Amino acid sequence: MSNISEEQANSLVQLKEWLKGQPHLPQNLDEHLLLRFAHSCYYDMDKAKTTVETFFTMRNTCSDLLTNRDPNSHHMQKILKVINLGQYVLSDNRCLWLWQINDPGLESYDYTLDAKLFFLSTDAFFLSDRHLYESDVVLMDVKDISLKFVTKMNLSVARKLAKYQEDAIPIRLKQVHVINAPSVIDKIYGVLKPFMKKENTEMIHFHSPKSETLYKYIKKEDLPEDYGGSKPSMAELTENSLELIMNNREQLLDENLWRLKKNEPSTEVGSFRKLAID
Repeated sequence: MSNISEEQANSLVQLKEWLKGQPHLPQNLDEHLLLRFAHSCYYDMDKAKTTVETFFTMRNTCSDLLTNRDPNSHHMQKILKVINLGQYVLSDNRCLWLWQINDPGLESYDYTLDAKLFFLSTDAFFLSDRHLYESDVVLMDVKDISLKFVTKMNLSVARKLAKYQEDAIPIRLKQVHVINAPSVIDKIYGVLKPFMKKENTEMIHFHSPKSETLYKYIKKEDLPEDYGGSKPSMAELTENSLELIMNNREQLLDENLWRLKKNEPSTEVGSFRKLAID
């Protein structure tokens, strides 16, 4: 790899050396992915190693969300019709991750397929993107959310997803903005909150329809054109995300992608179990 700092180069050397002593982990990890782990942990090597370990352990735990996910399949096409998503860099080198449900009656929405799409789209992003962002911001448009959403939820999947998002995914999450939040959002949030760490719940900001409170955190011009900004529309961003997924389809269909080696138990299961309880 070229154009990396001495600190980044040193972190790669340390992670590669550490991996040699972890026979349960893949040994041929892409340098960009390893660097992303180091960067997401601000180059604290102990934290980076724990995050790598958690990443692979959680992906085994979430194996049902990482299989049978061909973007061309009928069930994945179904969820792609009602979810818009994408990501792009903001003017201050933050990565904005967008998610929008577009199903007013929640007739077609499937919570487990949505979680599967989350893994599929983020995996495609990590396979393709080579940029290291100062921080990451999530923007969720819940305009079509109603109390019916609670009946669609799978609490086992919600628990796994929260754990993966909080402790395993190699990003520097700083803010989560929930926009067009209906009055019932507090009831829905109440179901999800027990699965989340306190420091993560403190990142969440709710914005009611037609409010301008979001602009305190993200410049209006930095938003998609759907929200009055100058960035591409949600439909266009979704097209871009789907193109990214299709470009990486062969790797994404590999059910061993970023998974623990078979018949090689983790050497740090005890520490991971403690991590899960904490």
